[in-house]
Amino acid sequence: MQTVKRIAAFFMIVPMVLQLTACGSKALQRPADQEWDLGGPSASDGVLGEESGGDLRYQDDYYAFVNEEILESIQLEATDAHWDWFGELSAVTDSEMEELIRQLAEDDTVCVKGSSEQKIKDLYGCVSDMDNRDATGLGPLKPHMDKIRQAESIEAYVDALASLSREFGFSSIVGGYSIMQDKADSSQYSVYMLYADTLIGKEYLEGEGTQEYVELYLGYIKDMLCEFGMGEEEARRSTDRIEGLMRDICGATLPLEQYYDPAKVYNVYTAEELQQLYTNVDVDRMLKTLQVDGQDRYIVMDVGQAEMVNSLLVEENLEALKDYSTFVMLNDVAEYGSRAFAKLSEDMENALYGITESWGDEKIWMKLTQDLLPWDFGMIYVVEHFSQEDKEDVEAMIDLILKEYETIIRRQAWMSEATKEKAIRKLETMNVKIGYPDRWPEECIRFQVTPVSEGGSLMSNLLESMKVEMDQDLDLLGTEVDREEWDIPPQTVNAYYDPVNNEIVFPAAILQAPFYDRENSDGANMGGIGYVIAHEVSHAFDSSGALYDEYGNYNVWWTEEEMEEYERLSQSIVDYYNGYEMMGTKVNGELTLGENIADLGAAMCIAQIIGDDKEALDEAFSQMAYNWASVDTASFMMYLLNTDTHAPNKVRVNAVLSSCDAFYDVYEIRESDGMYVAPQDRVGIWR
Repeated sequence: MQTVKRIAAFFMIVPMVLQLTACGSKALQRPADQEWDLGGPSASDGVLGEESGGDLRYQDDYYAFVNEEILESIQLEATDAHWDWFGELSAVTDSEMEELIRQLAEDDTVCVKGSSEQKIKDLYGCVSDMDNRDATGLGPLKPHMDKIRQAESIEAYVDALASLSREFGFSSIVGGYSIMQDKADSSQYSVYMLYADTLIGKEYLEGEGTQEYVELYLGYIKDMLCEFGMGEEEARRSTDRIEGLMRDICGATLPLEQYYDPAKVYNVYTAEELQQLYTNVDVDRMLKTLQVDGQDRYIVMDVGQAEMVNSLLVEENLEALKDYSTFVMLNDVAEYGSRAFAKLSEDMENALYGITESWGDEKIWMKLTQDLLPWDFGMIYVVEHFSQEDKEDVEAMIDLILKEYETIIRRQAWMSEATKEKAIRKLETMNVKIGYPDRWPEECIRFQVTPVSEGGSLMSNLLESMKVEMDQDLDLLGTEVDREEWDIPPQTVNAYYDPVNNEIVFPAAILQAPFYDRENSDGANMGGIGYVIAHEVSHAFDSSGALYDEYGNYNVWWTEEEMEEYERLSQSIVDYYNGYEMMGTKVNGELTLGENIADLGAAMCIAQIIGDDKEALDEAFSQMAYNWASVDTASFMMYLLNTDTHAPNKVRVNAVLSSCDAFYDVYEIRESDGMYVAPQDRVGIWR
């Protein structure tokens, strides 16, 4: 299922091209008898004056020095690809939600119909009933799949895709769409025509060190088609056809880093112009089927890819196109399907990430239950875990950071006074969301679970939840944007900046140690949640966010000379990060540019707030480094290097601090030290 994320998340991995059934990293699950120090370095735990027992020095590798103990103590389980504090805290939250699921599943008491508890109980019953899942198969999706398979013309094929897209939101080649805020007028909603599903994705398909994964993926396609009912030879031929289309589509697809550039993805078309783009499709008929006809604008997100797709929509490719869409649908629903489909999907994901052992049925069932009812779990979570006192503390830190950014902006000699005032206006109007929404999403009421006892199944409930979402999206057309809505539930351990709303969002779950602890010193908290806040504020002025005004409209408000200087500074950041590598693979400075700008700006901001207090700076820098501790399998690191817009965590610490002047003042870094970067080579937009 393709979704388009319009937020600049702090660590959330948002691959916009790679389309596996589940793209998030699996968190390390702590053994029951093992405890981590969730507080991290406390107010007295900076690194000044510390000595390592070995050759490790903070002057040479600050990240490794700060995290030496925890990195040595963490051993990834066979079920895990990645560990970091985001995943660790998510695992704690998940375990609490899992205990709730167990209690509800084991309790014979009938909950109030339509309550979150009843929905969770009933949905878990559908998820865990594998016999029912096997018997259901594709269930309500099968007629749509049959319509695709039985299409005898391109017109019938496109009709089938459009029908599937309108009802459930599936997208494979053409006809996928999403209703989102218009980038040029963020007070209104527009129809965005989605790009094609690129399967394993351009980055893997064209990467030098990723071809073994491509071969694995092609084997996965064949196995899925065999499970669908094709014979071995038929599945092999279909896989070859799918590979041919995938390579054509990926070859014409924008590189991942360009999906964050509104100049590349915000392409306005009228219906007539869409017809000129898709000459092999009856566009008017397709838009009517999608129920989005009659709009004055449609946004095409990847014009080059759309042109390629159009060229492929010819009768001689019909069988290949049908095979392609068949696999995409199977891949999208596999983890919700039968034992066989779910196992194939899990095995492929695990192979991609370097995981060698399954989570096990119960863990997977509970994850799926949480995934389908995020807001119901969220309503329960905040009752137990949200502190008004913590919210007020964080709000005070946000005010402090916003004021410091105003100071930083005012001292930029390359910006005109008029542009500075516009930037400061953007800070003054920035919306702040902390904890959870004042009004819970309507889907909490609209989506009601049908239990197995009443004829429901996991597949039918999945499709119903997707249908509810599509209906809600269509209801948005013609209405004014409600800027108080939230995109992620409160139990999410993350934070983000949304450029089209000019807002920063901090769900309840991130307001905990090691990111925030009211018992920590001001320095440690400034290096923890303060750094997160400053990072998100920086996104308002990163390579993408800087192109939106204070109202969230895509509107280049810089002078031509300022843009040239901004681009020069950005290129120096790209070149700087290109010099770092992990596992012999260079960091992609262009892909990670926006996040690197935000990291560099955050370090500058918190250092300026703390000032000359070396003890507090030491606490802040060590807390920041500790919060970025992570361990990855080699396969998962390769996945991140190819698809993540963030640099690897070690680079996020060392590269940032090596470009932060205050770091040199605190630790007296010399030219002979590994962390040293000459002053003229230090980078950043906001210095």
